[in-house]
Amino acid sequence: MTSFFGPRRRNRRIRNLLIAAALVVLAFIAYQYLKNDNSSTTSSPEVVPESTSAMIPSSATEIPMATPTPDDPNYVILTREYEWLVPSIEVMELQELLEIGADGLYGPGTREAHIAALEQNGLPLTGVPNEPTGCNIVIGEDICGVQIGNLMEIAIPAVTEGLGSPTQEAGWYTECGTQYRTIYWGALYVDFTRSELVEPKVVRWGIRNSFHVINGWEKTFPSIVRFPESLLVDWDPNEPDAPISITDIATPGGPLIVPEPDLFEEAIGASLLYNFSADEFSLRTADYVVIFSEYSGDPPGSDETEFRWEFTDTIRLCETPPTQD
Repeated sequence: MTSFFGPRRRNRRIRNLLIAAALVVLAFIAYQYLKNDNSSTTSSPEVVPESTSAMIPSSATEIPMATPTPDDPNYVILTREYEWLVPSIEVMELQELLEIGADGLYGPGTREAHIAALEQNGLPLTGVPNEPTGCNIVIGEDICGVQIGNLMEIAIPAVTEGLGSPTQEAGWYTECGTQYRTIYWGALYVDFTRSELVEPKVVRWGIRNSFHVINGWEKTFPSIVRFPESLLVDWDPNEPDAPISITDIATPGGPLIVPEPDLFEEAIGASLLYNFSADEFSLRTADYVVIFSEYSGDPPGSDETEFRWEFTDTIRLCETPPTQD
């Protein structure tokens, strides 16, 4: 039995060992394969294609461009109604929007720029005031056809017809031994004089107005105020008795009134001269006189700054305070 079973059993063992080894090798190979396959699937993320609806915007979600509405501050400023030469904060806002000089007065320059802005934006012109067709106001010339020396009973109706009803009338007062009466049409005044031998008559007229830095012009300009082309006068306001002479330096004509003195000097092409005794500045041409002073309260700086202007054809040399009769 030993000879029969010995070699055969040994061969079977060897065969079994070889089979076991082969199975182990196969198992190892299978494990490595499965391991590599699993790692490749986990390291490569799944690619999900983007939705075309997210990539292509829908026409239904497009936002239209904003158009001017009544709630737009610029729309409101451009389309509201304005009055001719009536000082206001609203006009200053309009002028600042139009990027022009902001003096608070709606005059010809503001009207031209306003109309251009309205037409450019396709807005109505309903708020634009009409330019008045009354008499022309040119400093140093006749006013509404009234000349110096015309009787008061003739002058008042003529000026009223051209500029409307007077806005301020004062009684007779005495200044430098002469009786005067001053009547205002807005910022325009006419001085009358009288005596025992002479009926009341026109002695001079001019523009007198004050510009407040915050609130604008104090009085309304009844119409466009223009300057004539003239020649500058060489004189010294601190030497009233010294001789004066008319130079060949021309000053321009046109609507040159602006509130700031430096801008007026630039527009007129000449400097305002300081009068120490009167504490004011002045300028003279062959046809008119300009007087300017600045007030900011007492002590200075306690009140709103005020620019006081007067444009006329003559100067009253007597500085005696007027007294009412």
